[in-house]
Order: sequence, then C-alpha cells, then structure tokens
Amino acid sequence: MENFESQDKSLQKQAFEALKESSDFIFAPCEKQMDFSDKTRFAKLECGPEQKMYLSGLVQQMPTLMAAGALTQAYTVKFLQGLPHTLSTLRQGGFGSMIHGADGKFVGTASFYPMQAQAALLGAFSAMAVASGQYFLTEIRSELNMMNLKLDKILEFLYGDKKAELMAEISFARYAYQNYSAIMACEAQRSATITSLQQSKKVAMKDIEFYMNDLHSAVNAEGKNYEDLEALSDNALQIKDSLDLSIQLYVMSSLLEVYYAQNYAKEYIDYLESEMLIYMDKCEKRILSSFSVLKRRLDEYKSKPLEKVDKSIYTAKIAALIAPLNSGEESTLRKSVRNALHVSSRNLEYYLSEDGSLHCQAV
Repeated sequence: MENFESQDKSLQKQAFEALKESSDFIFAPCEKQMDFSDKTRFAKLECGPEQKMYLSGLVQQMPTLMAAGALTQAYTVKFLQGLPHTLSTLRQGGFGSMIHGADGKFVGTASFYPMQAQAALLGAFSAMAVASGQYFLTEIRSELNMMNLKLDKILEFLYGDKKAELMAEISFARYAYQNYSAIMACEAQRSATITSLQQSKKVAMKDIEFYMNDLHSAVNAEGKNYEDLEALSDNALQIKDSLDLSIQLYVMSSLLEVYYAQNYAKEYIDYLESEMLIYMDKCEKRILSSFSVLKRRLDEYKSKPLEKVDKSIYTAKIAALIAPLNSGEESTLRKSVRNALHVSSRNLEYYLSEDGSLHCQAV
C-alpha cells in the first residue's frame, strides 16, 4: 500500500512538472517570513466560498479533491518518442494504452499520468483570477469619485430625461462590481451580466453626447447682465457633474465587461485601450473648449454702474477645472484605465498561507 501511494505521488509530481513546463508560472515555498499587515507591500484578496474551496485544495494537496471538477479523475497520456501516436480502440468504447504502428502491429505502450495536481492548480488559478479581478476593480473604482457618491447626492445634480436612465445604469454597474465574485461562480448569470454591461456602455456614451451638447449650449447662452452669467455658470457646472458621472459609467462598464469575460487577448485589450483613451481625449478637449469660452466671458465681463460683481468664486472654480485639462499631462483616470487593462500582462507574486488566505503584491 505504501509503495502504491509513493508511486502515485511520484506520478503526480511528474504531471505537475509537465504542467509547469507548458505554462508560465513558478510554484515554490516562501523562504522568508512575510509581513502581510504591511498594506504598502501586500493586498489581501477577498475570496468567496468557491474560491476558498479551490485554494484549500491546493494548500492541502488533496489528490481526490472534487472541487476542481472532472479533472480530478482524469489522466494525461505521454507517448514514447519516435512512435506513431495511435492508441488501441476498445470495444466497450475509449482507448487502451497499447500503441499500433502504421502496419497495425503492436509497437509499444503509452504512459498515463494522473491530473489531480493540474486540477488543484487550475482550480486555484481560477480562484486567484476572480479574487485578483475584484481587487483591481476596487483600485479603479477608487478613482471614480462620482460613481462613489451616494444616490441622494447624485440626484441633486442629475436632471432632465436622462436622469432615470442614468441612475438605473449606475445602480446596475454598482451591483455588478459589488457581486463580482459571486456572479463569476454562476455561468448563466455571468453571461447575462456581460450583456447588460455592454448596454450600460452604450447608454453612457449616449448620455455623454447629450450632456456635451447641453454644456456647449449653456456656455454660449445669451446673458444680459451678471446675474444671467452667474446662472449659466451654475448650469454649466451642474452639467459638468452629470457629464463626469456618464464618463465614469462608460469607464466602469467597459472595464467590468473585460473582467467578467476574462478576455485578455492582446489584440482585444489593445483595441479597447485605444478606443477608450481616444474617446476620453475627445471628451476632455470638448470640456476644455466649453469652459474656456465660459472663462473668457467671465474675464471680459464689465460691470455696469452701481452693479456689484464678485467673479472670484466662479473664476476660481473654472480655473481649477481647466488647469488639469490644459496641463498636457495624462489624467489620473486615463492612467487607471491603462493599468486596469494591462494588469493581466504583469508578473505578479501571490502568497497562499496555510489557512487559505491569499495576498498579492500591492499595485
């Protein structure tokens, strides 16, 4: 019995080494004590019940772990070099280990290796992908200040026919973000969420164009006196809040779609990055153009006799809004989009402890 178990472990080790050779990963014990409480170096990844189950299987190295699916009872075949790869067909179905040559004669046997190690690893990698996705989505969401506002605060500046539509899509994007790990465990729900996120992206782009046109009209509206100029300035700033919210919905829904689909093909990511950044550039330029018009109108306004005018409040707000757009530097949001899209191509270290907790290098 001991000899059989020893042989089984040896076969598992060979299968594990074969998986390492065909994949791009290193699996090794940590040789030094890590201070995971240092949040500047490490980030703890939150795992759902299913992810914890997979990680537990890897930690405990349980060959019979059923959480990894059918692979726990599967084998991989290895042929002898130089022999034709034709297995014997069995009457009851399937194949035997005997190899037949081109003349139909028996020429050798194929070796079968258990895939329990692969099953545990693939299950763990799947769990880490979901946990990492939640972590990186949290990082990008922290940059979306408008998306993080409470709904009652958002309702204070949203207006018009787009109000209900935009609120509905914002609520859905938040739902998709908050329940990422749970939804990823249900294929039907995951597919439905991807479809809805694609719709959210379309709605966001329509709303962006709507608010862009409103902003252009607002800053160019006629004003007979300073009160009119104040009113259109307030209107423009309110539109800017709605516009920022729509742009952030566009960003969040686009990134959520990528993370839900787990499609990190280079051609797709490069295309999406180009599309998003070009569109964001156009939005920033149009916003800059509109508020530059408003700033000029405020600067050039000459007060009438006995008219008390204090332009400092509006000029300060608009100057602060224009400055980053006119600096020529890449915005924080653009950098976050770039990082979020290319995180899958980075080499990261993950640390899996005996209790099943998972940490990675902080971004």
